[in-house]
Amino acid sequence: MQRRRLNRNETASDSQKDRDRAVRAKFADKPSLSELRASGEFDAPIKQGEYLAMMQFAADLKRLRERQNLSLADVADRSGIDKSAISRLENGLAENPTIATLERLARGIGKRIRIKLE
Repeated sequence: MQRRRLNRNETASDSQKDRDRAVRAKFADKPSLSELRASGEFDAPIKQGEYLAMMQFAADLKRLRERQNLSLADVADRSGIDKSAISRLENGLAENPTIATLERLARGIGKRIRIKLE
């Protein structure tokens, strides 16, 4: 459903006003950061450097796969990892891939992972 922007001279319909009220009510009781932490439903944010390193790693995997003219299906067959999972990882949408998953994916494109402590 495409919403139309209202100009200042236009008024919203009653149904639009009701929808707007419902949306506002839905988010009226947002918890504070300290309440989120106390609830245990909050994952600590990832440091920007760590996030950027993971995004670079994901981009490298995709670039290497494409350089070898391998499709997602090819790598899925070689690694045993689902195509959609590989796609999510390559696009930085996988929240917390394991080292084992990354190693399987690297082997699927004929590479290996080297880990170093900095």
